[in-house]
Amino acid sequence: MAVMWPAQLPVWVRQDPRRKAEREVYERLSAALDNRWSVFYSRPWWGINSRGGEIDGEADFVVVHPEKGILVIEVKGGAILYDPVRDQWTSTDRNGVEHRIKDPVNQAMASKHQLLKKFAQSPLWPRSRVRMRHGAVFPDGDPPSSGPVGPHDRRLVCGATEFKYALDKWIESRLASHVDASRDNESGPGVDGLMAIEATIAAPVRLSVPLHRQVEVEMSMQDELLTGAQLLVISSVDGYSRVVIEGGAGTGKTIVGCELAARAARTGKTILFCCLSPALAAHVSRRLGTIAGLSIMTLSALAERKKIAPDEIWDVVLIDEGQDVDWGQWDLIESSLNPVHGYLRVFFDSNQAVYRSRDDLETRLQARSFPLRLNLRNTRKIALLTEKLYKGPLIQCVGPEGDMPVLLESPPTEALHCGVETVLTMVHEFLMLPTDIVLLVADEERAIKAAELLKLRKMKSTRAVLQEPGAIVVDTVAGFKGLEAAVVVMVVDHAVTSNQELSYVGVSRSRSRLVVVGNVQKSILGKAFDSFSSTEEDAASQGQSMS
Repeated sequence: MAVMWPAQLPVWVRQDPRRKAEREVYERLSAALDNRWSVFYSRPWWGINSRGGEIDGEADFVVVHPEKGILVIEVKGGAILYDPVRDQWTSTDRNGVEHRIKDPVNQAMASKHQLLKKFAQSPLWPRSRVRMRHGAVFPDGDPPSSGPVGPHDRRLVCGATEFKYALDKWIESRLASHVDASRDNESGPGVDGLMAIEATIAAPVRLSVPLHRQVEVEMSMQDELLTGAQLLVISSVDGYSRVVIEGGAGTGKTIVGCELAARAARTGKTILFCCLSPALAAHVSRRLGTIAGLSIMTLSALAERKKIAPDEIWDVVLIDEGQDVDWGQWDLIESSLNPVHGYLRVFFDSNQAVYRSRDDLETRLQARSFPLRLNLRNTRKIALLTEKLYKGPLIQCVGPEGDMPVLLESPPTEALHCGVETVLTMVHEFLMLPTDIVLLVADEERAIKAAELLKLRKMKSTRAVLQEPGAIVVDTVAGFKGLEAAVVVMVVDHAVTSNQELSYVGVSRSRSRLVVVGNVQKSILGKAFDSFSSTEEDAASQGQSMS
């Protein structure tokens, strides 16, 4: 029995009535030839002609013997007819339907020449002339016993009778020498040539999923979760004039705020969306666009505006990152809210609360609290690390598993350069889009230096507040508060690693991939990494014991 490629025909081939003749030839070749023969079924080829145009085709069968040679076969079923007047071949199927077909012998010949070019590119291909022939098999009809078959020699064609009783002999005759042995300069491909053929038309291929595609898929899964998870809170707050919406990083506070602002605008209300960070205000502006009646600004900008227009009020006031608002600034916010029909929505992260607890704020504002308890930003592996730095109410991550955060230990003098090289590697080797990557550093001085290093490497950078197209965002950890990115590379120093809030803010910005660069030993962030690693090892051990 011949060595068949594939070893079994796929189901779709076995069930396709148009491939009946090919199935019969496959089975006959398998039975008629011994295991010194290799048979490759349905091998496509692609090439370029002398005019630079693309050409392509498919060899129905490539039959190989290491000593005897290679035969490329084209198969045509049905009743075959050649009309010399029109130079047209046709095949009539079992239902009497006539189909125009290409010249089968020419098809086999074209496949032979193109495949030979491919085989010859392999370093294993013999330097000597390899015997490679072509022919056609008609399993449903016999050509004339003598004379040509259309424009071709009768010996190039195997008819139904020969196919049934002497297919192996026809193949051997096609590969026989046309001269005596002393003058024959052709030979079979040999074992190395057979290996070259297998590598060219039968090599296994495993497509690796590139990093940029993994990130894209994970973010898509997170976005689908986000749509439904926040609807309950969005619909629930409508009945209350004052609410505090509490949740940790990644629970979708800003997204809920944007949706509430858009819904209020559709009802004709005036809206003020306010936060401390200029970068976050710019992000919200880009997300919502221009909407009639909507004002988006920082608290400092609001203070300046109220100096000019002290009586200006809005029907709906939304405050993002409310945990960072100074106690004295709430009077400014209250003076901006319609005192009769106003709605106040404050978004609050207990883990980042600098001045007070949520209960204090609820009392101060006389507001109703609504919790957000699902982390929909981070992958589960990143969330495991953020949980080690989180002290607020329990939240659950329901996103994709993702990859483990990476810690690149680096001396303080080399950390920034290492971080920049990591970013460049992601762009150039892993083909990540620059706009999907954020480089976070400890302070403004390092942010300026990082931008300079990227510029020297021909890489454009921008600040979070600008988000210029085609550029990598470089910003401070504190400046990126409230924002997120697909990939975060965070270069840390002692000021960051020893500060729980900054460590938490930094690692929780990443949606899919997180790389921390620097020295984290004997620090709050370092302990979080150590605890995270222990959790991973315990989970792996449990998985092995269960298996």
